[in-house]
Amino acid sequence: MESHEGDIMRLPINSEEHTFNNWEVKYKRSHILHSKCSNEKGCGDDLSETCLFCLYTRMLELPHMPDMVFPNNQLILKHVSGCSIEFNALDALKRVSNGRLAIKIACADAWKESRMESGHLDEVKPFDWTFTTDYTGTLTGDFSVTTTETRIDLDKLRRRERILFYHDLLLFEDELHDNGTAVCSVKIVPPSRLIDPSEVAQILPLVSSCYEKLSLPTVKQGTGEGAAVAV
Repeated sequence: MESHEGDIMRLPINSEEHTFNNWEVKYKRSHILHSKCSNEKGCGDDLSETCLFCLYTRMLELPHMPDMVFPNNQLILKHVSGCSIEFNALDALKRVSNGRLAIKIACADAWKESRMESGHLDEVKPFDWTFTTDYTGTLTGDFSVTTTETRIDLDKLRRRERILFYHDLLLFEDELHDNGTAVCSVKIVPPSRLIDPSEVAQILPLVSSCYEKLSLPTVKQGTGEGAAVAV
């Protein structure tokens, strides 16, 4: 994701990076998105020169954005082969449905009836107001993505390992008009800090699942021959 930082040069950006074997892990964290255009004269049509607010507004085309969006929060995992996996708010919000949503709250019928009487119902653009996203990261490089029958090794999750690097990076959050909370975040944790999926399923029933394997190229030291490694 291209960074548009011209309108926030005076605000701090926290970053940290670590190298583990063939991977470089880096995160960047900063403030929430402005609630309006930061340019006094407004932004033009050139996206490369727009402020972050206008960039998000034009690229997402959602009726409104979450209460808190962190446009400069990024987590990047880069392999020595040049392939990388990035997590950012813009790409996550691109996966939010911009059509009708079947979820209704208790007062939905009363709200709809009041809008019909005022004649303003047609002005409401339907979209996924829960901001549900199936975002799994932005891939860059010569990745190969294939469906797999391999499942998470639960025994490995239970191992107690030394914590080398931990971070919880928030991408966006919304209070859903006091009807709950939607949070999209990404965590870098050692396997022992992960929760057994069977325990989560007791609270959040599994609706759908998708298992994929990422295969990336690597170069053997001193030979120049290509190989592949799965992650």
